[in-house]
Amino acid sequence: MKFYIKHFKGIVSEGGAVRNEAFYQYFKMRADVKIMDLTSMNILDRIINTLKFIFYFSVRRNDYIYLHMGAIFVLFPTFLFRMGLSRLIFIMLDQISKKHVLHIEVNDLPFEQSKDLELPNLSFCQSFQKNLFNLKRIRFDFASNSMRNYVINEYQLKAEQCQVILNGSDKLEVFDQTIYESLLVKNSNKLKYVYVGSLNKGRQIEDLIGIFKQSQHELFLLGPGGQWIAQELKGDTTPNIKYLGVFSDPIALQISSLCDVGVIPYDDSRFYYNICYPTKVSFYLAAGLPILSTRLSETQGVLAHKNIACFLPIDAWGEYISKSTIVEINTLKQNVLFYRSQFYWSSLLEGLNF
Repeated sequence: MKFYIKHFKGIVSEGGAVRNEAFYQYFKMRADVKIMDLTSMNILDRIINTLKFIFYFSVRRNDYIYLHMGAIFVLFPTFLFRMGLSRLIFIMLDQISKKHVLHIEVNDLPFEQSKDLELPNLSFCQSFQKNLFNLKRIRFDFASNSMRNYVINEYQLKAEQCQVILNGSDKLEVFDQTIYESLLVKNSNKLKYVYVGSLNKGRQIEDLIGIFKQSQHELFLLGPGGQWIAQELKGDTTPNIKYLGVFSDPIALQISSLCDVGVIPYDDSRFYYNICYPTKVSFYLAAGLPILSTRLSETQGVLAHKNIACFLPIDAWGEYISKSTIVEINTLKQNVLFYRSQFYWSSLLEGLNF
């Protein structure tokens, strides 16, 4: 039998959660896959679910099991690792992989991400990854080509253990555009640039706002963590920058489709941004938008030779935006329409070998 281990619930508001939800919806539609749901906030239920998982797959043989890396921390909370039980946990996973075909989906590399974004728990993340990728019978599904290649080289993983399923997007459905007219400034002579994603300070959002303070074109910001932006713009004489708030993924996709260009201002000097493939890349393309991005290696590799994105250092964005014309952007939009179906979740997950 084939099993998908569901470990998450709640609001889908960021890239990792969007990916989890997409995989869940995909497996839910497959008649040959049984869903094993581990989601619970109750500690007793979580203990029972963990014991059930261990016992169930200890007595069975030759199943196919699919789980996300995050599910490991639902089955075995992090305090167990910190109590010195990590060796026992990895022995359990190894034993399961001997009896079954075990797939683990890897959306992020916590150690490299924490190091690059200056987050805590570096030593724990490093130890966890080293032990996980040392399990030679598990098959790993990565969210980017560069991430797969890095793990193969860094952790001596075998290439035949790995496959890549890029981050995708849902398809843009037909909707009533007049619903959002009050949100978007109407000016046919201005191009509308949009950023969708986390808006916490320190993610180059300040740089992005600074660029558009000097621009005649418009910038719309959507996503969590952006409450500070309203204060930042308070009393500003440039009405071309607007924080719209937080929206569900389908609504954000609809709003974005009424804009002209999606932007990705990530710091391209940081290693992790270069090996990951941001969910917003496929999101913008699904919305029908060409992309303006910093020089991110993985994203450049995926979009190479398609003429649907421009990659520039962020200090060159101001000049590029000022010189861009509606005619030029509309040409890029037509190119996007040709390619965008390749970046739907439905298309990408067809390549999943499970």
